[in-house]
Amino acid sequence: MIIRKSTKYYLILPLFAIFFGLMIFPTVFGWYLSFNEVFLSTFNKPVFNGIKNYINVLSDRMFAKSLIFTFKFTLLATLTELIIGLGLAILFNRKIKGKRFFISLLLLPMMVAPALIGVMYRLLLNEFIGPVSYYLGKSLLVSQYVIPTVIIIDVLQWSPFAFLILYAALQTVPEEHYEAASIEGAGGTQKFWYITLPQIRPFIIIVLLIRGIDSFKTFDMINVLTSGGPGSMTTTVSIYIYKLAFQSANIGKSAAASLLLLLIFSLPLTLVLRKIYR
Repeated sequence: MIIRKSTKYYLILPLFAIFFGLMIFPTVFGWYLSFNEVFLSTFNKPVFNGIKNYINVLSDRMFAKSLIFTFKFTLLATLTELIIGLGLAILFNRKIKGKRFFISLLLLPMMVAPALIGVMYRLLLNEFIGPVSYYLGKSLLVSQYVIPTVIIIDVLQWSPFAFLILYAALQTVPEEHYEAASIEGAGGTQKFWYITLPQIRPFIIIVLLIRGIDSFKTFDMINVLTSGGPGSMTTTVSIYIYKLAFQSANIGKSAAASLLLLLIFSLPLTLVLRKIYR
């Protein structure tokens, strides 16, 4: 009996070890680094400096600028992906010849790694050899167009994700509800607002949460495509932290910025989740 009771703890031990190694230890070590003056060259000789790193981050205009761009990028990209995904889900939620083939094609972009998407569009939009720049007669990576460009690229890659979730959601809406509404004389718009939308609302929230979190921590695609430029126009908070750590070699300040980002993002996310689960 004692052996049986202890066995269950041994079974979860590997999972706990992975969780500790990937989540708890990095977070605690990050807190430790954030209260020390640590550079790559002096990583093994940290010097305690209290909250100086946090003060430096909060007084850094680049941090504020990157945070504003990150919020703007997240909001515009996520909402656009939701709208396009919902539109496509409604379009394909009917009998269409070759529907499976077109859905398979539609899902291809989100199967590609974001870094590879960045490389591909960097070549397509290159000022000198890019076919898009050649036919438009201008580069879309200049300051005038770069923000809409990175948002559109993100939307093109991740709208299929929103489509996939919402298309599955539409399959759960009973056909009888639409038939009853038709008998009552309801039109297409009324069916959408009073039947479809309320039924798929939980799935819409899931799309907004998952894509919002993912967009907020975007790094790969933008870093490969623009490196946060021109200037710092497309510098997300993730790119800002990366540059602090590996270009400025300021590990302590980058750790402080990471934990501030965690706090800034956790507060609204906690409020949203509390409202959902009430």
